[in-house]
Amino acid sequence: MTPDVSICIATFRRPRGLARLLDSLARLVLPEGLVVEIVVVDNDAAGDAQSRALAACESARTARWFVEPRQNIALARNRSVSEARGRWIAFIDDDEVADGNWLVEFWKCVERGEGDGFFGPVLPRLEEVATPWLDVETFYSRPRHSSGTRIAVRDASTSNALVRRSLFAGYRFDPGWGRTGGEDNEIFDRMLAAGVRLLWCDEAIVCETIPACRHRLGWLTQRAFRGGVGFTRLQRQHRRSGAVWRGLPRALLAHAVLVPLLPLALLAGRPAAARVWLRICTQAGHLWAFAGRSYEEYGYPAARVLPE
Repeated sequence: MTPDVSICIATFRRPRGLARLLDSLARLVLPEGLVVEIVVVDNDAAGDAQSRALAACESARTARWFVEPRQNIALARNRSVSEARGRWIAFIDDDEVADGNWLVEFWKCVERGEGDGFFGPVLPRLEEVATPWLDVETFYSRPRHSSGTRIAVRDASTSNALVRRSLFAGYRFDPGWGRTGGEDNEIFDRMLAAGVRLLWCDEAIVCETIPACRHRLGWLTQRAFRGGVGFTRLQRQHRRSGAVWRGLPRALLAHAVLVPLLPLALLAGRPAAARVWLRICTQAGHLWAFAGRSYEEYGYPAARVLPE
């Protein structure tokens, strides 16, 4: 039977997180008659994600497994799309778990027939406290919108999405973004520019696990810098020269204002100073990209298992 939805997962050396995700998918409530398949693409040439997942959870047996040996997240996502058989493709990450009504809520949007793709909230869930003053709601929460809102590219992410499979007949994830992150923003930016309707579904919830190694200012610093690099790189790649060059003086001005504010912010406490610091890092990322430079957030370590 042809699936209605293919849940596509790209994974790389997160066996515990993947097992946790697959268990959550096994507990999904499904709309009556909806046929779902799970497609997992292991981006490790060793190809042992399946055996590790099978050892950790029985639900791994229900998935279809593939290996993309070239270590590049964009290629892994493209492989999952190529192997998917559903009319709709759902994306979720291997460090997340799905709410029981995740697909029920997305499918309500599909049945209303108002959009070509839908995106939902990713709620942070702290696994272990490493930095007590780093409040999860303040530093890790992402923007949310009313259901039905047409979204901008910053909210279009494969961490929680349901998209018509037919759209991918003309689009693929760009391997040039496969080690930097942002490959999902890049492809959905092209879709938005072509007039594709991407809407928000605030009831379709997933939770992201934040391990201790990410509950640190250093990790947030890297993520803020990468975000600045990615945004400006996207403008440059898609030849929005007006937006790019308007952004340069804004980034320079922001730096000139924020850097002197940092010592004053420290007087208000570490959280206040951290907020200013992260804004500085984002602007530094913009300037780095203006200089034509990139930043590889995903270096694909040779042996270790990634943080779960």
